[in-house]
Amino acid sequence: MNIRDRYLINTLITSNPAKTRIFYLTCFIIPLIVRSIPELLSKPPIGFDTVIYLVQAKQLSSTPSMLPFFSKILSILYLSGIDLMLLMKIIPVIVFTLIVFLSCLYAWRRLGWRRSEIIILCLVMSFSTAMLRASWDLHRQSLATLFLILYMNIDLFVYFSKRAFVTSFILVILVSLLHEIVLAVLSIMNIYLMLLSVKERSFKKTIAFLTLVSAPVMIYELAMYASYSKFALLTDIFEDLLSRFEPSGYQNVVSHAVGILVATFWYILPLSPLGFFHDRHLSPWLLLTLSAYLSEVLTPFMSIKMAERWMLYMMVPLAFYASNALRKLSTSLNRKVPVFIALTIISLNGFGMLGIIQPFRLPSELYIGFIPSTMVFSTSKPEHVEEVIEFTRVIKNLSWGNACIVTHDPWFSYWVQYLTDLKIYTFSKTGPDPAISEAETEECNEIYVIWFKGQVNGELISKGNELGLYRVQTVK
Repeated sequence: MNIRDRYLINTLITSNPAKTRIFYLTCFIIPLIVRSIPELLSKPPIGFDTVIYLVQAKQLSSTPSMLPFFSKILSILYLSGIDLMLLMKIIPVIVFTLIVFLSCLYAWRRLGWRRSEIIILCLVMSFSTAMLRASWDLHRQSLATLFLILYMNIDLFVYFSKRAFVTSFILVILVSLLHEIVLAVLSIMNIYLMLLSVKERSFKKTIAFLTLVSAPVMIYELAMYASYSKFALLTDIFEDLLSRFEPSGYQNVVSHAVGILVATFWYILPLSPLGFFHDRHLSPWLLLTLSAYLSEVLTPFMSIKMAERWMLYMMVPLAFYASNALRKLSTSLNRKVPVFIALTIISLNGFGMLGIIQPFRLPSELYIGFIPSTMVFSTSKPEHVEEVIEFTRVIKNLSWGNACIVTHDPWFSYWVQYLTDLKIYTFSKTGPDPAISEAETEECNEIYVIWFKGQVNGELISKGNELGLYRVQTVK
């Protein structure tokens, strides 16, 4: 029985409209609640890169540049007066929810899974460490992934029509403008579908998928030229993608690559091989991301940079395979217990990131700087960010003339940069004194310093629980 026939049978068996609505609602509510938890536990937006997008949006609001496209969208909203800090507490939640929901829809309509089996997929994806990590601050990748999975649901290869092609074309263009890794995955999918069309001797489909492969590349090049007055030359792409081989550090590279894979997917790796199945969308997705990730180990002389990003993007196909393994086990009543245990481990692994309990995962230093111990965090602790936001309001009310601000980069500087238009001097590993001295040489009328209380020589004009706002110098 093929997948389409199974889907039709499932539809007839479960044709109760009320149950179907409850099923859809469940697949939507579970990820919505899960992803909302860390946002509700923090007043400022969470995610390390989130505030960087806000700063980019502010900068792009005064330039015609198209890229980064996600920040350009935010810049248009910024010009319209929308509170981006509030918006960025809503958009990641909605995008994450729709990614999981559309994945469940794909399993229902395109893979022919039963509703009870899809709920397993919904839970696995909702509590996936990798999924939550991506939605934490990789916002342009997450939005591109949403369009990618929507494209998969259209399934132009099977349900070919003019309307479906136009919709697919729009989606691939949006992906091409949003994120390079997602574009690479989408391109390899369409190349595979084009080859299947050639095998079927379908000229119309072959041309359609050839267009869907070539058009995004052309649009990306045009956007690059419009934004930076240059094209993304092939030599530049290889220079950016490929890392150089350093024999002395090969052992460390292998250790890191294997370790970070286990640390991120330890709960899914034993299940995924058991549940692997061939799919015309998921298989190319896994093949490309896995190859890019393994290139660091297998071909270090010509490996892909940022291999951990490619590894992280295996999250969706691996979630499908792990869920498929669990649904196979769930077909036998005497295997309900191991399925329940597996789901519990998966849930706890992601549940720890939500900021309610301590993470349940293998102890590993690899999480530092890659997987946050808790999502209730941005560039700094939420309480610190709240104090910095309050200090910027005080500065805006008090500052006059050529005032400037000294603060830490990256803990506080981006928040100050987004909320004020004053000149900012930053420090990182050292204390604020060198940055204060640099600001003094610029003859600022006022120098405001945001740093921990008791660590700055100056007038304390506002204070929080741990941070203080200092006025170091006033030149009249």
